[in-house]
Amino acid sequence: MSRIVRFSVGALLAATMAAQTPGLRKGVSVQMPVTTNAVAMPDADLADSLVVAVTFRGAVFLEVTTVTPEQLSGAVKAQLTGHPGKRVYLKGDARTPYSSVVKVLDALRTAGVTAPILLTSQHDSTNASYAPPMGLEALLPPAPDGAQSVTLNAGNRQAADAELKQYARRDQPVVLRADGTARFGDVVHAIDVCRAEGAKVFLGTPGK
Repeated sequence: MSRIVRFSVGALLAATMAAQTPGLRKGVSVQMPVTTNAVAMPDADLADSLVVAVTFRGAVFLEVTTVTPEQLSGAVKAQLTGHPGKRVYLKGDARTPYSSVVKVLDALRTAGVTAPILLTSQHDSTNASYAPPMGLEALLPPAPDGAQSVTLNAGNRQAADAELKQYARRDQPVVLRADGTARFGDVVHAIDVCRAEGAKVFLGTPGK
């Protein structure tokens, strides 16, 4: 009798855990940047979350619908109305030029978004049946006075991690600018390094 009871309780717990685990949402597939300091963002898998994707070729999607930056701004603003705590998640392809992502960031800023979450992959893999989305918070200008400014260039002129750490201080703002031709993955890597030092990172547009 006791074996039957233990089996029933175990089955009940498994069913409860399965019911609490959100299903993976259907979305646009991109090669997300790999990071080491991202944190779990389980809300990105909720049915009513706002996920914006930028593909390798620069196409922009809101969920699974192709949109222009102008359309994106209006659609996001409409969905945020009446929901001040709602987060926006940006899933960009690591290989796409940063200039393609900047257009999306500008559209989100126009819609009133100040702190999008950049979804990423992790270096360490997991064998769990469900792994929550991971991401890094990025802030959109205007940055406060006194913020340090760092510029990333494409190719061999890109700032080294050691240089980034010189500017990154706990709870201090860093304005990260990048050459428009730099890969989005390189920009996210720089954010990852700065966030590891505890810095708040604002994403400036190229040349501004």
